Amino acid sequence: MSRVDPTELEESSFVRLFNAAVRDLRFYLRRTLRRDDDADEIAQEAMLRIWNARDTVNLDTARPLLFRIASNLAIDRLREHRRWRFTEIADTQEQVETIQADRALAAREELAAITAAIAALPDNCRTAFVASRIDGKKHAEIAAEMRISKSMVEKHVAEAAFRLSLARKRLTETALRRP
Repeated sequence: MSRVDPTELEESSFVRLFNAAVRDLRFYLRRTLRRDDDADEIAQEAMLRIWNARDTVNLDTARPLLFRIASNLAIDRLREHRRWRFTEIADTQEQVETIQADRALAAREELAAITAAIAALPDNCRTAFVASRIDGKKHAEIAAEMRISKSMVEKHVAEAAFRLSLARKRLTETALRRP
């Protein structure tokens, strides 16, 4: 009587899961993210997380968990893309020389106003906002660094976002009043 190696059972269960789910998973992620490279990367990350959790997860019934993990990763990726929508000037169709002087001046003024509005935030609001929205840190990580509760970080970030939206509104109204 031959003994079956538990690792081989895990591997065969994982291969079955992979073969059964990878096509649907990639289709779902490509439809959600609209970027093939992101979809493939997240599908791979989700599969890796399932593999790393194989000791606590029944691989034969892990398909819903796989899709939940992939969905959460996709949401994180979409948030990341939304946070960083910058385009290199060299990547745009307009060359630097063709950018109108008034647009460049308006952009400089807006950047100065945003910088001033961020600088005018209370210290804790500014620290939490910059760490969350610019550095991309999670609220729990910021809370630990600032030695405050996670809910307080959320309140600081919300307060900063509110104050910055008011500052942006004032900037827009000022720009509209110009001749």
